[in-house]
Amino acid sequence: MIYILLLANLAFGLWSYRSQELASTNAPGPSENDNLRLVLVKEFRAQQNKPPTTNGNAETSGNCYTLGPFKAVDDADKVRQELKQAGLTARRRSSTDTTRKGFWVLLPPAASHAAARKIIDELKAKGIKDYFLVATGDQTNAVSLGVFSQSDTAQRRFEQIVELGFKPVLQKVNLPKREYWLDWPVEENLDTALLNKIRKDYSGIGQATRSCGNDS
Repeated sequence: MIYILLLANLAFGLWSYRSQELASTNAPGPSENDNLRLVLVKEFRAQQNKPPTTNGNAETSGNCYTLGPFKAVDDADKVRQELKQAGLTARRRSSTDTTRKGFWVLLPPAASHAAARKIIDELKAKGIKDYFLVATGDQTNAVSLGVFSQSDTAQRRFEQIVELGFKPVLQKVNLPKREYWLDWPVEENLDTALLNKIRKDYSGIGQATRSCGNDS
């Protein structure tokens, strides 16, 4: 009986080993999809936050945030550096604001260039040194006597010229003023705390959305 049991165990062991060998031989080999890859947490998050692409290029909205206006170019560059440190790729843009009103004191256009030069000689003889002969446009041959941002200053200049025996006019005009803005893609958000700090440091500063390609 002992020998019979030993032979039976031996036969079962050989059959079991052969079955496992056949199973491993017929099983499909590992594919590329079966390989496991270790991914860092930051790499995973980057992949999760990566925008969908078309033809290998990331889709963009074509819009930018714009911050301004800054009155001085140095102020704009200083804030641009702050935005850079915060991870924003801002570019500086300039524009001309014509909403500021001014006041122009001038003598109306003369009949000819020679007549305008004669008027200038008369002004010089009476002590007027600040003048400008208009050479083009609707006011050709007019004599400019100053453009002022304050109405009371313009009024004093106007009365001075009248007292000298001339007949000036006082016109309201738009004064062009250079302003500076900072633009960056809407995909990059400006921290609220930093925005509030900039608004505190520079009065009249605001943030809006505009087309990235519009440089006007």
